[in-house]
Amino acid sequence: MSRTQDGSELLTGPGAGGLLRSAVGNSGGVLHSWQLDHVDHRPGRSTKALYRTMVSWPELDGPQAPAREELFGASAHIGEREKNLYVAEQTLVMTDGDINVRVWRYPHDPWLPMLPLVCYPDVVGRTLHDLGVALGPDPAVPIAIDVVSYRPGRRAVLRASQGDHAVFLKVMQPHRSEEIVERHQRLLAAGVPVPAVVAHHNGLVVLEELPGRPLARAVIDEGVDACRAEDLVALLDRLPASMYTLPLRPPWTDSVDFYAGIVSSSVPSLGPRLDALVRTIREGLGALEQRIDMGPHDVVHGDFYEAQVFVQDGKVVGLLDIDTVGPGRRSDDLACLLAHLSVLADYGNAGRIDRTMQERVEGAIHSWRTVFADRVDPTELALRSAGVVLSLATGPHRQQEASWEAATEAIVRVAEEWVSQARAAESERIAAASGPAAQIPSPVQPAEPDSPSGVAPQQPAPAEQDGTQPQAQVQPEAQPQPQAQVQPQPEAQPQAPSQSQSQSQSQSLAGSPPQPGGASPSGALPQSASSTPPPAARLPHPVAAEAPEAPGAPAATPGDESPTQERRIDTIQPY
Repeated sequence: MSRTQDGSELLTGPGAGGLLRSAVGNSGGVLHSWQLDHVDHRPGRSTKALYRTMVSWPELDGPQAPAREELFGASAHIGEREKNLYVAEQTLVMTDGDINVRVWRYPHDPWLPMLPLVCYPDVVGRTLHDLGVALGPDPAVPIAIDVVSYRPGRRAVLRASQGDHAVFLKVMQPHRSEEIVERHQRLLAAGVPVPAVVAHHNGLVVLEELPGRPLARAVIDEGVDACRAEDLVALLDRLPASMYTLPLRPPWTDSVDFYAGIVSSSVPSLGPRLDALVRTIREGLGALEQRIDMGPHDVVHGDFYEAQVFVQDGKVVGLLDIDTVGPGRRSDDLACLLAHLSVLADYGNAGRIDRTMQERVEGAIHSWRTVFADRVDPTELALRSAGVVLSLATGPHRQQEASWEAATEAIVRVAEEWVSQARAAESERIAAASGPAAQIPSPVQPAEPDSPSGVAPQQPAPAEQDGTQPQAQVQPEAQPQPQAQVQPQPEAQPQAPSQSQSQSQSQSLAGSPPQPGGASPSGALPQSASSTPPPAARLPHPVAAEAPEAPGAPAATPGDESPTQERRIDTIQPY
């Protein structure tokens, strides 16, 4: 059925048509056309795909009825077993003895049993009534349903509105909903502006609508005036210390090899550049461990970017998607936001946003990054931004964007620019620590403020006498905080290294000289003769290596819950 063990070749190639034709025919329909809409690929393990099809149903609609658009999902598993399968009755399983493919018609997703009960206007009313949720004063007014997002087998978000009233319906695998509800309640009690839970049942969580509008929209319209960088940091600082005991989720940079593998499998020509990116990020973070404590000492959001933050009149008023809140590093959250914004800014180079919008986003990146770099180490901030951007490079192929190969290359280029910024930040730190007599030039020139991706040059913070960077303390509004079960320890302030130590620790960011016969591709980082370091030279993941030893400290979450290629940045068009 397929030559690849994870089913990706089958589900994304011409053979998918035969699968869909069999599934539709088995249900009494006729497949007229199909188009791949979404791919969720875990190399060597599994593949999920979503298709837009045109199907006619002669037995239901009559032989002369026109074809109508239908969504079909498919899942291929071989490297990992199907887990948490809840409703399999309305699915069709096909096999060739080596690989199993499960096909379903939306909304009958076998992992999301509540989805069929909320996706139709004539059904969602009964579901909400049974849960005790009343939208508007007049129940006779029709309920409108808008699908915000749908990830086959994982989750869906829908907006149900009746007149001026609306709620959001978050559909997930049932075993996760109780945990999500508890997190919302704990954050609300701590004064964090997350949506209130209206009701929940069997994997369905009904949430109130937040005030304001997404920062993603505001930053395009208003740029840096959308909100203050200090308020974004203060929002994160309000996450209660009691949530430090939640399971540890690895940062995006822990999975750069995984994301690079996904990207290189879809665009093999990017392989050498991806290898260089992975090596530089890994070695750069490893060098940082020699001078600063890289342990997960903060409570973090875990997926903090512009679509998750709501603003109003220049103030932060809401926070979404708190599923990943737990222990981590503040630099991960701040880097996640900068990474997403830099990819959004780069959309201007492809005409996906106009130049005025691009300049506003670039201005926000430049201003906010300066504030963020006062709070966390600038080199770490840039390296982790590069890692998040690399995870976003999986998006164009997964979402089957037009010209997805070129879009993927553009995102890889943005990641390379962040690595260049990390090198520049490290050179500035060494120069500040060594004094004016020992200036060390940056190995890569930093981008200009109006660079295409909006990654602006680092503004060095005033150095203390011992050469370390001062940490800006951003104080959130006073809020009642629950008693922490495990109190995170503050990061240790390092002593300034000697000049020779500084040069040694930054060597990984300086890049290896090109080797004979191993010239770097255009725009790529300098590489050694080997595109990837040998296994013995790979650095351990910093969070796993620095796990807290206190009682009740979080343990690493199993691999299936580790970050996957789930980032999505939609094209934002002006109103």
